[in-house]
Amino acid sequence: MNFFDEIWEILNEGEIGLKFLKFELFYEKFKRDFNINFCESSKPNELITPSYAKFCEVVSMKELNKKVKPKDKNLNFIHSVAHIEFSAIDIALDACYRFRNLPREFYEDWLEVAEDEIRHFCMIENLLLKHGGRYGELSVHDGLFIALQKTSSSLTSRMALLPRYMEANGLDANAHIIKRLEAEGGQEELIECLKVILKEEVSHVYKGDKWFKFACKKEGIDENSYFDIILSLYPNSFKNVREINEQDRLKAGFSKEELCLIKNFSKER
Repeated sequence: MNFFDEIWEILNEGEIGLKFLKFELFYEKFKRDFNINFCESSKPNELITPSYAKFCEVVSMKELNKKVKPKDKNLNFIHSVAHIEFSAIDIALDACYRFRNLPREFYEDWLEVAEDEIRHFCMIENLLLKHGGRYGELSVHDGLFIALQKTSSSLTSRMALLPRYMEANGLDANAHIIKRLEAEGGQEELIECLKVILKEEVSHVYKGDKWFKFACKKEGIDENSYFDIILSLYPNSFKNVREINEQDRLKAGFSKEELCLIKNFSKER
């Protein structure tokens, strides 16, 4: 199998059902083939537009906030979760495509993440359909895609920003939302979906932590440069940090010292 060419095709597929079918067939083949050559000298293609642009109206975060929201607040929220999960599929696939000459374990990890994200998306999409909606009927932002583009040339930056910063922030946000929904009541199915996502995404952040530390060691970079990397990409990071989900962040590889630094950053900035 030509690993990188096949990943590129799946990454760019804009028809959801076909994208997932192609991934399923590819992933089964990958798991059986232990002779894949991950050494590749050719330069990866630039990812110019996200695959969801084929069926979603993509706007900036600023424009999205001005859009008229549907009367059903749950519909808007569930659609936004579906978009995060769909974006996460392509983020995992792009990591496999873009970063070459790495151990097989790297590709195993991020294909496993892609499989999880597909399952999460399908779970949320089913809930969306129950509310009379469908993914793509509301406008979406390209914030995660921009982060992907910003880190396309550096494994260290990619692992620091996407899983270890943005997805780790998701651990905090998810726990906060679950707590709020439980207090409000009447959202049991949504809560169960979010709990599944929260539990499994701890392992995604853990994988990001593992490969961030791998990349730092390989490139001779101090792991403590994590904060500098994030702030160089997004200078306003770590402001107004909500309550940190310490339990899950520790499981995902963060140290207690790092969590203290994040809290102090929020107070100082």
